[in-house]
Amino acid sequence: MTSREEILHILRSLRVELPVDSKISEQSLLEKLYRALDCAQLAPQRLPASGIVPQSLFPWDRGPLRRPFCSENSTEDIGMLSVLLSVGVLSTMERNDFVDFRLVLLRFAEEYDKGIRSAVVRDQQPCYLTLIKFVKVLKLNDTTPLIVVLYQHAVRKSQVEPDTEGPLSSFPCVPGSRGVQQILYLLLHRNAARLPEAYKAPREPDDTDMEYSFIMPTEPLSLADLHSLSKDKACNVCGRKALKHCAVCELVVYCSKDCQKQAWPSHKTQCRALSSSVWTAIKFQSSCVTTPLSEGMPFSNTNQYTPTDEVQSTSRGPAIETEDPPPNHYGTKPFIIKIRTSDTSVMVYDHWQTLNFWLMSSNDPVNFRRLSEAASTGSREMQCYRWAKRISDLELSVCLDLKLPEEPRW
Repeated sequence: MTSREEILHILRSLRVELPVDSKISEQSLLEKLYRALDCAQLAPQRLPASGIVPQSLFPWDRGPLRRPFCSENSTEDIGMLSVLLSVGVLSTMERNDFVDFRLVLLRFAEEYDKGIRSAVVRDQQPCYLTLIKFVKVLKLNDTTPLIVVLYQHAVRKSQVEPDTEGPLSSFPCVPGSRGVQQILYLLLHRNAARLPEAYKAPREPDDTDMEYSFIMPTEPLSLADLHSLSKDKACNVCGRKALKHCAVCELVVYCSKDCQKQAWPSHKTQCRALSSSVWTAIKFQSSCVTTPLSEGMPFSNTNQYTPTDEVQSTSRGPAIETEDPPPNHYGTKPFIIKIRTSDTSVMVYDHWQTLNFWLMSSNDPVNFRRLSEAASTGSREMQCYRWAKRISDLELSVCLDLKLPEEPRW
């Protein structure tokens, strides 16, 4: 059973950020986690609405299995990451359970390419393990393999040395922490429910305690996924479904006036500071105006959150140069922006990079100076975080004189 703290930890490893003191119920958190895992394996795009019928799929015939499990996103190449981790280039601070989980899936693919048909995922103390048997690999589409597996998840009450575990000692060992195995188990449990009840693939006599499921390549969550999943719709006081925002700052949500009154003593300081601060309207430019494209070059606004499918389509598509403003995901509500300055320009963007605006010193020297002065107050040179509101397509109202109580880490 996965605890509330463990669910929140997994969501954070997926970069889904919720308030530390979120009152959202454990069941709602688990549902949000399953949605996140579906997004990570692109289930809504890949899987037919009618459900998976393995018997209708052809065997995988698109080359080594390893390749689809390596990201084609150059800013988030899971294959290269595995090399960097193996030689100690990246510190443990730069990795998390979801990154390690994706490396485990890559290792599965590599073992399968070698002709190996089973593996045991273990934590450092071999008392928490997951047994995997690869049944077959099917072709969901030309770029997506579907690995049918049998799995069994076990927590051993006492630590047992690998060479004394009988049949398990002959299985290839894939390192995986408890958190990694929790992600693996939840994903397998989720996908197991997608297989038809009547589906029965070949099974050995000693596999009777194992369950059927399947694995597909996973991706970092997209910006749209992160934005949607990071919304906390729970009342800040009781955790029930929130129906009202604070009318002054619009930052916190409540289910009723009673909960709002109960929260006011602790909320009023931040609320009053934000509502009484000076907000400056600043008109920005889109990135395609400030960084014009070379003729014939495709335009692709990708980053580590961009799924491989999108990277493939933008890298192969026609040249696109558009000045259309990004969609407004926030309405009139305040949100946090990061301000980064140089000698000649300022760039501002939100956490998920759903907006990315520029201001050149030659276009607006007054607001360029104001933004630069704010950036000089940040904990890191020439960058800071501030509250902002979207007031038109390319115009923000920025609260320049109020620093955040605690700076984010993005």
